[in-house]
Amino acid sequence: MNSDESSRLEINSQNKEIIREVFELEANGHKDARELFKDEIAGFLIRTEDGSYTLSSDKRNDESETLHSKFGARTEAFEKFVIPSKLLEKAKENSVIKVLDICSGIGYNVSALLDYLNDCDVEIEVDMVESSLETIATTLFIPDICESHSYVKKAIESYLIDKGYLHYNKVLSNIPSNIKLNIHVCDARDYIKNCNEKEYDAVFLDPFSPAKCPELYSVDFFTKLMEYLTPTALILTYTAASPVRAGMVEAGMHIGEGPRVHRSGGTIASRSADMIDTPLSFSDIKVISLSDVGIPFIDPYLTDDYSTIMERRQGQRKKVRGITMFPSSNKLPRYLGLNPDDIEDVSLADKLNGYVQNMGFNSIDDDRIISLLDIDKNQPSSNQILELKDKLFDLLSKN
Repeated sequence: MNSDESSRLEINSQNKEIIREVFELEANGHKDARELFKDEIAGFLIRTEDGSYTLSSDKRNDESETLHSKFGARTEAFEKFVIPSKLLEKAKENSVIKVLDICSGIGYNVSALLDYLNDCDVEIEVDMVESSLETIATTLFIPDICESHSYVKKAIESYLIDKGYLHYNKVLSNIPSNIKLNIHVCDARDYIKNCNEKEYDAVFLDPFSPAKCPELYSVDFFTKLMEYLTPTALILTYTAASPVRAGMVEAGMHIGEGPRVHRSGGTIASRSADMIDTPLSFSDIKVISLSDVGIPFIDPYLTDDYSTIMERRQGQRKKVRGITMFPSSNKLPRYLGLNPDDIEDVSLADKLNGYVQNMGFNSIDDDRIISLLDIDKNQPSSNQILELKDKLFDLLSKN
């Protein structure tokens, strides 16, 4: 097994090494260690279109990705996490708002939250969970773009000093008395296995992509996370990946569309169907419920590494593809129920018909497929997904 397949994906390794040098220098009494490496760390910062910054990850499968959208890290924090969280409405009815920020990174989601609730007479408590010590430490080198981000920096600096990694107070901001920011440097899976008395009004789920970090998108992770949600809490994530949505549904959540930012949508989940404003499209529902791409990530004990989780899912997909679930090739699920004559690309229509014929159907608009898709589309998206799964199982059991 390659080391990049067994370890967590984190920020650029050179960036991490420099942060460790800063830790060592401050430990040895160098008060200006951060200033000494400021310009070098600035070389790892990526300026996004709204003027905020992001960082790049190490490579996994020869590819790296950034912590945030390059269209705007702070914009993404507002549009995909904070605004759709409905916390402004909750702050008008409650004296305390509690949020779990998973994979806090450099703190933009929390900063945006503090600005969003700035005019509310409410106490705000945020548990910031980040597996990478060096990532949160890099936050101290991010240029200030708003006062609320300096509160995040102060909380991080205090944590690092308390844990002995840093030794000097350099961040001058004072966190307002109504704000409590708790820093947790650990695997988010370990955190949710041990936060027994917590109950959150919202969860910001912001890891690297499911293809790079499946361990925080598994059915088992979502099932455990459900234990710490208020009845009206929302889980918000930037990804619309089918295995993620499938995992949420299997865990017992209701799901819907998150806001689209630069044509990229996300997902909103809740224990309550009433909290979901925008249902999934029926096209997406078909993909999740009827095809192998909707096989979720599984991590039974919340301990498996990247390669184990990915290989388990790939093995399951191979077992069901074209046998008990439709193959996802050429976006077949989206075409199920359509008249093949309406598909302009004749070769594509032939491929699609070939896939379903291998499963015992005549065409993508076979009467049995039409009957399969005949469900109540006014019911919640999760209910539609579960009903289609059951109907497909029953249909193929009879073939």
